[in-house]
This record gives sequence, C-alpha cells and structure tokens, in this order.
Amino acid sequence: MQHLLALVKQNNRKAQEQLYKQFADKMFLTCFRYLKNEDDAADILNSGFYKAFKNIGACGFENEIAFECWLRKIMVNEALMFLRKTKREVKSVEIEQVLFTGFSENHLADEDYLKLIQNLPEGYRTVFNLYAIEGYSHQEIGEMLDIAESTSRSQLSRAREMLQNLIKKEL
Repeated sequence: MQHLLALVKQNNRKAQEQLYKQFADKMFLTCFRYLKNEDDAADILNSGFYKAFKNIGACGFENEIAFECWLRKIMVNEALMFLRKTKREVKSVEIEQVLFTGFSENHLADEDYLKLIQNLPEGYRTVFNLYAIEGYSHQEIGEMLDIAESTSRSQLSRAREMLQNLIKKEL
C-alpha cells in the first residue's frame, strides 16, 4: 500500500486508477448514504477522489486504515458541501443513542438497511449518517451543518424512530 500511495503522490495515472478501483465501491456507499440519487453520489465520488489525488502529497499515512479514514472524511465533506450548495435544509430534532442497537435481531441485509436509510428525509439521513455511521459528535455535526447541537440530537432521535418504524414495516 505504501508503494502504491508513493506512486499516486507522483501523479502516476495507473496507480491512481488502481487506488480508485480499490476504494471506489466503499466510498460510493459513503456518498450514497447522504444522497438519494446515484448520479449525485457518483459525482461526489469523483470530486472526492479528485480532491484526494490533488492533496495526497501533503499527507503521510502509516497504513491503509489511516488512508481510508482520510479518504472517507473527504467524501463526507464533499457530500455535505453538495447538500449545502443545493440549499437543502436540515430540520430540527433530540436523542440519547443512535446506533443500530436492537436492529440486528431483525436479520435484515446491509442493503436493506441502506434502502431504509435512503427513505429518511434528507436532514434526518444526514445527521444519522454523520453520528451513527461516521462517528461525529453532535457538536461536530452542528458545526459542519451550521445547526445547533440540540438540533442534531433531535434530528438523530427522529431518524432513529423513523428507522425503527420502517424496519417494523419490512418485517
């Protein structure tokens, strides 16, 4: 991996293509969690990789996991910038915890969960992804989305409630 990253830092097109192929599917799913439209997610994926290739020279990665985390953060930020540009608003909301706790006993496939998340209103979906999947705090989410911390908590609570109802309908 270190050798591949070194080649990418030198703008080696074949190395960039290999790195893209290695991470594109995972990063697409990250983008798609924020956007309902596959075309928008693909656009975000491409702009994210462009930004990564442009800025990779300034970064040193100890291992593949560090690189993947950095790349995922770029994709999330690109998706959030897209949402801001399209001027979609995040609605208000409150909660104690939001992970998929209690959902695993329902035995739905990952793809089914992804589809259910896609059915959430955009604001709920964005906060849910940032908190439950990406691991950001409510304070960080508030800063990223320019909303109050309590709004982030509220969005999360409502997203979780809506997901639980959607899961019940699926079963």
